[in-house]
Amino acid sequence: MSARKKSSGLRVAILGAASLKGKELREVLEERLFPVKKLALLDDDEALGQLTEFEGEPTFIHRIAPETFAESDLVFFASTTGAFTRAHWQQAAAGPAALIDLSHALLDVPEAVVRVPFLEKHLPGARPSPPLGRRWFIAPHAAAIVLLTLLARLSAALRLRQVVANVFEPASERGASGMDELQEQTVRLLSFQEFPRTVFDAQVAFNLLPRYGAESQARLEEVEDTVRREIERCAPALADRLALRVLQAPIFHAHCLSVMAELEEPFEVSAVERALGGDHVAVLNQEEAPALPVDVAGRDDIVVGPVLRDQKRPAAFWLWTVADNLRLTARTAVEIAETLLP
Repeated sequence: MSARKKSSGLRVAILGAASLKGKELREVLEERLFPVKKLALLDDDEALGQLTEFEGEPTFIHRIAPETFAESDLVFFASTTGAFTRAHWQQAAAGPAALIDLSHALLDVPEAVVRVPFLEKHLPGARPSPPLGRRWFIAPHAAAIVLLTLLARLSAALRLRQVVANVFEPASERGASGMDELQEQTVRLLSFQEFPRTVFDAQVAFNLLPRYGAESQARLEEVEDTVRREIERCAPALADRLALRVLQAPIFHAHCLSVMAELEEPFEVSAVERALGGDHVAVLNQEEAPALPVDVAGRDDIVVGPVLRDQKRPAAFWLWTVADNLRLTARTAVEIAETLLP
């Protein structure tokens, strides 16, 4: 980084820096050349001292110190669960920094604004970007970003009646421990051995879950509630048209969504494709194979298609949609930060 950029950049802190979201966030900051004057990587005791790098320079993960937030201009909360955020956000809010939450913990804070910058001009009841006087923001769940994008574009270009969505959650939403458990379950089941259940309290490998086991600390119902609430906070009129279910899939990365969008009239498939296409969205044509989770790893855009008309309901269309969950959330968080730059 140039000396000029260093001198004019922001002092940035990432809490939960050792998490999958924290690592992805660091990569996106670097790739988008976000002006970072000083970067503080912070996490709990288990991650202290881990060596990593930023912009080619080695750096370590540190413990949160009393002066952390007073010396920061921008704080990202990137922990896998909201508990770490809830333990520290009020201390951070007392300082001068703007806060951007990727853990969804601030959903219970009325002053926190849920934002998807590239969509804001197209959402019903759009507000100033950023909202005046606000400095606490939430980068939504990846599924919420995808669904908001689909609903906003269909509603703006066509007459949208309702949307029914099944969201297939990847193991990476439960952090590195969720991915490790899925991998270990897969290996042990192939060897006819007992398998770990610490994260999911259920068999995820070679399986599809409508809910986790009773001893799991996470709940799919809570994920569903988070997605619904974040969509409602951004666009209540669109949320009223959505029926939603979240399911756990035996995949490591990427959200997959099977979405049925019913319109007021049977438009041509090409009209639906044109409505969905544009910035941040790639629409596959009828001759292309559907996108797979492995196809979107590292991609910034949401991949939709092919778009198929329902066989019995001519005004209903099926949208197979895939997006890199970690990438989409991290990129949205950085785009929020970019709107705050002087």
